[in-house]
Parts: sequence; structure tokens; C-alpha cells
Amino acid sequence: MIRFTCPSCQVRLNAKDELAGRTRKCPKCGAAIEIPETAPDSESVGEEWTGLDDVAPDQHVHNVLDHDLPQVEAPKRLVRLNRYLICDKTRLIALWEGNGQGWMLKTGAGFVKVSRNAQQLPSHGNFTLVELVMEMTDEGHRLRGIHSYQLAQSWALTALQRDEHKILSRISGPGCLTKEQKAVVQSFLREQFMRSVWEEATEVLDYLGNFDYHSSGVG
Repeated sequence: MIRFTCPSCQVRLNAKDELAGRTRKCPKCGAAIEIPETAPDSESVGEEWTGLDDVAPDQHVHNVLDHDLPQVEAPKRLVRLNRYLICDKTRLIALWEGNGQGWMLKTGAGFVKVSRNAQQLPSHGNFTLVELVMEMTDEGHRLRGIHSYQLAQSWALTALQRDEHKILSRISGPGCLTKEQKAVVQSFLREQFMRSVWEEATEVLDYLGNFDYHSSGVG
């Protein structure tokens, strides 16, 4: 049995050994998680690691389900009309806008080109690729949907300094935005777009505003 914690909500999890390296959904927060090849928590917890029947109800060790997550059809190329964000658990890491600038890295001083600042890219973490689906209308750009994809936890972001589409090969499965990540996306929409771009995208706004809505996206 592999024992580890969900990187999104920190709940303790059990997974069968044969699930190592596969992606499953956290039974508590719904985030897509990659089952580690080894059990990083088992050595540190040792005998203090308790089973499902030995802990208080709010500290239960959850069992990861055997069945596969719904299949997600990852994009083959970045769509120039859309916007793409990469988030870790609580903040925006990088942005792609299809304007010829390539991937831009978020820093304290603003956005800078990844190609010139690759040394600042984190090598490991729980990263989610967010696709904001846009549509061109007679009135201009309008938000129509949002999709999320889980990225590999190790060295995924190194792909950003290569071909701008290369990050799509690092998708490991469907994503599931956490409360904090949804707040990041909401802030981005308000800061980067005029209200008319997103105010009629009610399905997207409902998804971002409902923190109990566990899905890879809508629209």
C-alpha cells in the first residue's frame, strides 16, 4: 500500500501498489493527483500512521479509487485566440496569450519572457494548465469556456523554454481547480479583460464561484 498526501488539500491517502505512477482524483477535494512511485510519507510517519478506523472522522485516511478518471482530450496545439495559464496551488506561474511573445513568467515585477528567465522556473510542484476558451464575436472577444489539465509534477515547466506548444506533452490527465486556483483565475479575468469579455459567461463564472464544483471545466 502506498501512503501519501494530496498536494492540494493535504488529506492523507492510501493507494494500491499497482496504481503507482497513474493519475487519480483525490476523494476529498477532487483534484487530479499522480500516485507516487514510492511512499514518501510512510518512512516519516512510521508507526504513527494510522488506518481509517483509528483516527477521528475529520482525519480519516482516504482510499484512492481504482477506476480511471474520465478521459480528457488534451489540445494538440495552443489555440491563438485562447488564453493559457499555469498555476501552482495558490498562484499564477506563467501566461500565454498568442501574441507572439511566447510564454511569460509571472514575477514580482510583472511578466517576463520565459525564454530569458528559464532559471526562475520551478522544477517540481503541483501544476495545472488552465485554458480559457475565447470566441470572436461582432462585439469582440468573449469568454466561452474553461478547461483544466494536470501537468506532470516533475520538470514539466522546463518545456516552456522550448517550443511554446511543448507544454501540452506534459499533460498527465484532467485537472480539477482548487478553491485557491479558481480565485487566481477570477483575479486574472478581472485584471486582464474588460468586464464585457467575461460578464456573460455565466457557466464559467458559476464554475469559478462554486468551490464545491469538482470538474475539469465547462464550456
